[in-house]
Amino acid sequence: MKRTYKKRSLFDFRKLGQFVFTLFIIFIAYKILTPPSDETARIVAPDGSKTARLRTFYYYDNQPSYKIYYRDSGKKAWLNLLYLPAYTNGPSSGFNADLEWSSDSTQLDFLMNGTSIWYHIFE
Repeated sequence: MKRTYKKRSLFDFRKLGQFVFTLFIIFIAYKILTPPSDETARIVAPDGSKTARLRTFYYYDNQPSYKIYYRDSGKKAWLNLLYLPAYTNGPSSGFNADLEWSSDSTQLDFLMNGTSIWYHIFE
């Protein structure tokens, strides 16, 4: 009995197509499940030791949600400090969100229309 072997190519194009299709589906799911966002503010501490950023997210109810991140200088990963699902203590037409460092770089304030509504003290 003579055995015959099918010569296999080095690259299987069917598996490549399945892999590309799976990546495409993951990308579409990511786009659907991730809300639109905007980087509202990014500020560096006065002593240069940390950087903070404020991101605004818009979900289905059109109320802005806020996330505050920070990172130490020289680091690449952002750490989450605050997630505020919706700020409803004011007129819905005009929220002016901002961040502000203290002069000694130990306190980060979250300002809404010029008033501090949250702060974090770094030690």
